[in-house]
Amino acid sequence: MVLNSRALVLLHILVWSLPDTLTLSSGTPSDISCLKSIRDSLEDPLNHIATSWTFNNLTEGSICGYVGVSCWYVFDNRVRGVQLANMGLKGKFPRGLVDCSELRILDLSGNAISGSIPLDINEILPAVEVLKLSNNSLSGEIPSSMGNCSNLEVLILDNNRLTGQIPQQLNQLIRLEVFSVANNLLSGPVPDFVSFTAIKPERYVNNSGLCGGPLEYCRKKHRWRFEISFRSGFVVGFVVFAFSYTAFFTYYFNLCVGSNKRNKIMPTNTTELTATRKNIAEKVDQVTQLMKISQLGKKVTRVSFAELKEATGNFSRHNYIGLGKIGIMYKAMLPNGYPLAVKRLYESQSFEKQFKFELSTLARLRHNNIISLLGYCRERKEMLLVYQYISNGNLYGWLHAGKDKDTILDWPSRIKIAIGIARGLACLHHNCHFSVVHLSLSSNAILLDQNFEAKISNFGEAIILKPGGLMFVNSSDNDLSNKVFDGSGVRELDFYKKDVYDFGILLLELITGKAPIQINNYSNHLDGSYVDWITCLLTCPSLMCNFIDKSLIGLGFDNELFQLLRIASACINPLSCQRPTTLELYHAISILGENYGHINNDAEILRQSEIATASTSIEIVEVEST
Repeated sequence: MVLNSRALVLLHILVWSLPDTLTLSSGTPSDISCLKSIRDSLEDPLNHIATSWTFNNLTEGSICGYVGVSCWYVFDNRVRGVQLANMGLKGKFPRGLVDCSELRILDLSGNAISGSIPLDINEILPAVEVLKLSNNSLSGEIPSSMGNCSNLEVLILDNNRLTGQIPQQLNQLIRLEVFSVANNLLSGPVPDFVSFTAIKPERYVNNSGLCGGPLEYCRKKHRWRFEISFRSGFVVGFVVFAFSYTAFFTYYFNLCVGSNKRNKIMPTNTTELTATRKNIAEKVDQVTQLMKISQLGKKVTRVSFAELKEATGNFSRHNYIGLGKIGIMYKAMLPNGYPLAVKRLYESQSFEKQFKFELSTLARLRHNNIISLLGYCRERKEMLLVYQYISNGNLYGWLHAGKDKDTILDWPSRIKIAIGIARGLACLHHNCHFSVVHLSLSSNAILLDQNFEAKISNFGEAIILKPGGLMFVNSSDNDLSNKVFDGSGVRELDFYKKDVYDFGILLLELITGKAPIQINNYSNHLDGSYVDWITCLLTCPSLMCNFIDKSLIGLGFDNELFQLLRIASACINPLSCQRPTTLELYHAISILGENYGHINNDAEILRQSEIATASTSIEIVEVEST
């Protein structure tokens, strides 16, 4: 069954990728034009690219062998990177790069590129992730539009002749990890970056007057001092006074005479004028609110503390939602009725790392089963995060908090919730560029919208893993050992399988309707593990009836309850290496959801979350999103 499921997933991947394969040739001319433009616009005295970029053979994949050119795939002419460092190239910044629409890496460092960085750099390189222009002869200012290159992770501009200030818009680059502008002619305050990777002072050295951030405080400019003698000041003051007095008298006299004449012809209507101005102000306010909502929906937006204070009623107790480990959650309401959830972190420097981590992580993730981060605020000591508002509370409240019949979850809803959690975890674990391991998954961390779609939240204890290994841990080194399940050391597999284990406990909560502490007590009574307890339930139907949620008994779901119980048993296997992957779990539970229409098209899910399927527990087949 597992083999067939894996084969089915690989088939979906193959079918989904076919449209890209069929359209490769249509994207080729643009990339070839891009490379030709680079070759023609730059002088190449050492003939590094002239002898390689011949364009004699334009078959698929031919340009991928050119010096400094890397493609997305071997037999694919879509250019992913142009790396021409230290090749003695001369000329202006090549604007023809705009035709390389899928370019992610550009390295022109160590050449003699002169002139300024294009003001529309964000339009020329809309998807660039790595931009290296160091050790050239670039001059002028750093364009503020570079702050709109939202995918930038590496930006190196050192050893040039750049002038002016570093644009504050660069603080919008929430993915930025490496930044350097050393050895230029820059001045003024440096941006307040929100990336969890701190920018060190040496990245700013040898500039004429940078301040702020990791550097010295920016001093306020002194007021102008007029070195004018008393006599000169008196003369100037008297002349100015006399001129002003004459002008005022003349204006007032003409105004009074003209006013009397106009009143005889056309009396003014002050009431109508005031009403008109008020209507215009209301319209402008409505448009402004719509623009703010639009911005919140498209990307993570910086919001002022004053706006959030007003939207939460000065953080009123009436808007209190819940209390967390690092802050308090409030409901916020924009003037037009648009609801938001605002987390106000406690005033402590120890939570600054969590703030930056959650901002950097959730800003990169957009998935239907992961809570959406819409905005943030960082002013003085205040740190706030703005999320979409989820109206139905969390899963714990629906399963355990109330005994009211209106809050009972039926079986189809529980299956839908289980599928949503599995789908969200698959996105976190199998993302192509980086993986997120939650490590504190529980029913309190699962929010439910009005359609009972599950949203994974509470990423305060999570870690980030890149394909090469550990990227970021949101805890001290002393806490790291507590994050590894079964004491098997800091290994990526253990991190992932800890989430799988917690998901198994969640499934038991959905099946039994009991809290984890109650489930643990039941297993202890049998002097065995969770797996032993579940095995006992599966082999003794009469015993199982005592533990299944009473609201689910006798409704014809027995077979599906047994199947979900077996999946839960696999998740909490004492041997972590034998637990399934989250993608395997998603496909297994989706089979149960087919009876209730709780299944989406697999290709759409893979495209949306950029996840991949695993042929083994470690090997990951990457799926490229278009």
